[in-house]
Amino acid sequence: MSLELPVAVRASALSGIRRFTKRRFRYFNYALRYRDGREVSDLGSIEFGKLTQGHRYPADTHCVRNGAERHCPESGDGVWVDYPYGNPLPS
Repeated sequence: MSLELPVAVRASALSGIRRFTKRRFRYFNYALRYRDGREVSDLGSIEFGKLTQGHRYPADTHCVRNGAERHCPESGDGVWVDYPYGNPLPS
């Protein structure tokens, strides 16, 4: 069984505070959009890697992840970027 690859990805930036050092840090959740219009959201980095088949297509996964994170504001939802290039999609 082969998994279907998404056509668009969006990153959402969140901030947290480290438990022991009390320093702030930024982390991302991801949303995926498929060809049929389905959207899967609130994915962590491990689920993102599984659904984009990062073990089979590591370069594509790396490019789209960096593109989504690059087009994301300091906090909140970023813009949708295309898979596998990571370029922003027109609204």
